Amino acid sequence: MTTIASPILAIKMQSQDQLDTANTQEFITTGGVEGIKHVWDNLPSKAQRTISMKTAAVPTMAYFMDNYAGGNTTEVPKYGKPGKNAQYSQVFGGALTAITWGTVPFAPTTAMPPGRYAILGAKVSSLTNYGLVRFQHKDFGGLFPGFPVMDQTKAVARAVVGLDDIFQQDGYQFSILSQVLKIPLMPTFTVTAQGTGLIIWAAAITADTPMVTLNLAQVG
Repeated sequence: MTTIASPILAIKMQSQDQLDTANTQEFITTGGVEGIKHVWDNLPSKAQRTISMKTAAVPTMAYFMDNYAGGNTTEVPKYGKPGKNAQYSQVFGGALTAITWGTVPFAPTTAMPPGRYAILGAKVSSLTNYGLVRFQHKDFGGLFPGFPVMDQTKAVARAVVGLDDIFQQDGYQFSILSQVLKIPLMPTFTVTAQGTGLIIWAAAITADTPMVTLNLAQVG
């Protein structure tokens, strides 16, 4: 991803378990106006991976999403369960440093009902361009499930995003991942009377103070 004013001209992803390691995987988009590009692949090993990007100017940010099947994940109907759905907004306490992870505890104003919840996805606003969101909880076993995000409230951001479902179905990113990979990938976490225990991580291409709205379904 890059800033809206500096579209992506070319991307190259190199890995030793690719089909063609000499030519690698290269996407040339000279003349385009994309500011973020999401590419799916099936690379089964843990070989070192490198992303190179060419833009008209800096800054840039790249990400990998690894498939860790199993663990505390589940799958519920795409739009949740009858009478068991909830959305909560959490704003970061201050501006993120560009291209740097920041954190905020997920703490609704009024304590939410104790139980077990699945994260269907999240909506993020107050982004100048694009960003990443991931989640931390003791139930996740040290993993940080997450996804790329864009600000759907800003037409200027929407104008330079590809049509991949992970961007087009805001708030249902983990639902989309489950559908694409055909395995349950909605992370589940336990909420107690003492709190959610959930930490929201975010990184943005520019210094922003994002508002993250979680889309949850109670599953236990």
